[in-house]
Amino acid sequence: MGGIMADSVSSGVPPLPGPPTAAETAPTAPVPPSSPRLPAAVPSSASVSPESAPPASASAVPVPPASVPSSSVSPTTAPPAPQSPPRDHIREGVETVVFVVVLVLLLKLFVTEAFVIPTGSMAETLYGYQKIITCPMCGYHFPVNAHDEAEGNPITRRPSPLVGFCCPNCRYQGHIEEVRPAPTLNSGDRVLVLKPLYHFRSPRRGEVVVFRFPEKPQDNYTAQNYIKRAIGFGGETIAIFRGDLYVTTALDYPEEECDEFGQPIYPRPADPTDLWKPRYMYSNVYDTNPRALSLFEASRKAHFRPGSGGFTIIRKEEAQVLADRRIVFHNDYQPEELVRQARALGLRDAQGQELIWWTRWYIDRDTDGAWTVNDPARPTVFTHDHPEQHWIRYRHLAHPWKRRGPDAHDPTPPTDIAQLAQQKPLPIDNFLGYNAGRDADNIRAWRDTSQDRLWVGDLFLEAEVQFASSETEVVFELSRGVNRFQAQFTPGRVTLRRIGKGAEEFGTPSRPCRIQAGQRHHLRFANVDARLWVWIDGRRVDFGPEANYLPMEPGPEDQADPEGWVYANDVERPASIGVKGKATVRHLVLSRDIYYTSARLPPDFSQPDVYYVQPGHYLCLGDNSAQSSDSRKWGLVPDRLLLGKAVFVFWPAYPEMRIGLIK
Repeated sequence: MGGIMADSVSSGVPPLPGPPTAAETAPTAPVPPSSPRLPAAVPSSASVSPESAPPASASAVPVPPASVPSSSVSPTTAPPAPQSPPRDHIREGVETVVFVVVLVLLLKLFVTEAFVIPTGSMAETLYGYQKIITCPMCGYHFPVNAHDEAEGNPITRRPSPLVGFCCPNCRYQGHIEEVRPAPTLNSGDRVLVLKPLYHFRSPRRGEVVVFRFPEKPQDNYTAQNYIKRAIGFGGETIAIFRGDLYVTTALDYPEEECDEFGQPIYPRPADPTDLWKPRYMYSNVYDTNPRALSLFEASRKAHFRPGSGGFTIIRKEEAQVLADRRIVFHNDYQPEELVRQARALGLRDAQGQELIWWTRWYIDRDTDGAWTVNDPARPTVFTHDHPEQHWIRYRHLAHPWKRRGPDAHDPTPPTDIAQLAQQKPLPIDNFLGYNAGRDADNIRAWRDTSQDRLWVGDLFLEAEVQFASSETEVVFELSRGVNRFQAQFTPGRVTLRRIGKGAEEFGTPSRPCRIQAGQRHHLRFANVDARLWVWIDGRRVDFGPEANYLPMEPGPEDQADPEGWVYANDVERPASIGVKGKATVRHLVLSRDIYYTSARLPPDFSQPDVYYVQPGHYLCLGDNSAQSSDSRKWGLVPDRLLLGKAVFVFWPAYPEMRIGLIK
């Protein structure tokens, strides 16, 4: 009844109905359910072609398939998939840990390694153990060395808490109890050191390098690692003179040259691995070096002119110049308590006006009333409106002062403000707040030495200036010895000038700039390493070699101090801003460069400290020169002891963000 025709149409269209045929009406023999009809087997060796196949009979009756009970035929099933062995989670964990450990060890051994800075010899480029202080008088933030509190006093061998500080901005001498919130003890900067770099190239001048301490590379199986700047290289003679660095390669030191007693002036060690020792640096700090001192004096008389075959000044690159800035005074942070006590004195000038003696930035000889300020007692915004040029000037009123009376750690009385009012301006010095802490064991004096009171002539002056019109002219001026250096800013152009000796040779180099009338611009002018620098809105204006100048020595008529400063310039007017036309000046900041100190105490300002760098060695110095133990004291760094270049501070981020590249 329901059989499927063998020649059914494959198109899927049902056939038209018609009369039944005899074949359709003929009965079919029943097939027992137990005997299903199976096709006949065809021998595998026989092939049936269409020609040999018997013709299909028209009367052939299709046989319907027999219904087969489901229980009589086994269903066809796929073979079971092979099962994976059970996972060993413990083994996988151990393998992961081993892989990570091996990877870290390989990275540490060959690529990079993390170090912690324990001391302050590189401050404030890199911090050791320190506390971040917010001055209770002026609000300025700065770090103070707290190594003895963390590691113990080197004399008593016990922790000595930090109890006092001196603000580098307002010079207030305070106690930790006055600081709110109370400062916490912070570990030193954590830095990453790139180890393979010096396998491919030599260190470059100014790079911060990590090395094994030559005198004792290991102590009780612990590596003694130091971090300093690479300053001198093999074959060079380095001179440190009045805070600056000089170099020459014109000197050799013959081994056979002897003194009047027949002793070699420039000896060599029996073991070449001892060349790093101070004796073989031929320094006048330890002995004498007539060759180097004679050449330096000749170079000094020639103003260290390049190409003369003598010493020349070492000039830093821009990144290091900016990294080496140290605060002198930030005018936005003025001590309110000092102002209050000073005004309470009620001092008057000859005209009966209030005598404002405490402000560091002041208006100079303004008889035309061209300048106005936001607050005469604490001026932070200066506005000039006059067709003639008038000046505001800086005076370094940096005498320390204190408010608290005697206590167990400081027996001195509070400062008499009436006596402080009589103070005279000082030359700008190399004072560093990081070094001016006071420990509990140091009960006689603040941590201060003669090495922290040396004149610095390399300065930075920056401010935000609004140029009211295209006719506005603003001049930044910095003094150094017998010279005053100026950067003249006008809309669209900046020009450099040198006033005093050497002015004609320097000329008046000029460059176009981005200053626009009616706009505010952040201006920065610097005199560092006998080179003038200018930045506008954070971008340097490149003057090339035209910004370099030859340093001039003071003559007898200049009445210079042995350190080299001249009172009329470096004390009375170390930094000034002049304006012609209408402009507003705010956010004044005065900074200084690093001052490299002499290893001789007291220092001799008439001659340099000279050091010869043996081939295959480096002379390395700390940025915190007054408190750094470096090549000046213990010798050179052999190339074999270099570990790599310090490239990145990766921690801490609090309480002060320190993360960033090392410049």
